[in-house]
Amino acid sequence: MVNINKNLWIIVLLAGILGIVSLFTPTLSIGSEDAFIWVWNLYVSSSFVGFVQTDEILYSLGVAATVFIAIGTLITLFSGIASKVKNKRLNLIAIIGGVLILIGPIIYLGGISVEESIWDYLSVNIGSILPFFAGIITILGGVIGIIKRKS
Repeated sequence: MVNINKNLWIIVLLAGILGIVSLFTPTLSIGSEDAFIWVWNLYVSSSFVGFVQTDEILYSLGVAATVFIAIGTLITLFSGIASKVKNKRLNLIAIIGGVLILIGPIIYLGGISVEESIWDYLSVNIGSILPFFAGIITILGGVIGIIKRKS
């Protein structure tokens, strides 16, 4: 039988890797222009590569979301690696990292949803979904670790 306490660090580490991948995959796509937007405001289309204009709300939301996802991912990776190397259970720190990873896309997608017609031309891409998976997996790993420690 597998001792789940000894292997929780793998779950947390994989969630951290998902957080990293989410930063490097497009979060939104614009079908009419064949364009993609990353959470950190990179804009790529067939005729243009650049950044979202700084006066757009998408820019501010992207910066805030990137900071939350990046810090949460670093905390998650740290807690996963430290749990293995130092043989300490850092479940609460992993949960904090997972919550920060979750806050990023909520800020981003919730903020751009304020404009009513935005979903008429924008589509959610994998970079918007991966942080949710990473955050939920990290939080579940931390909660399971806390429950197993008490039992």
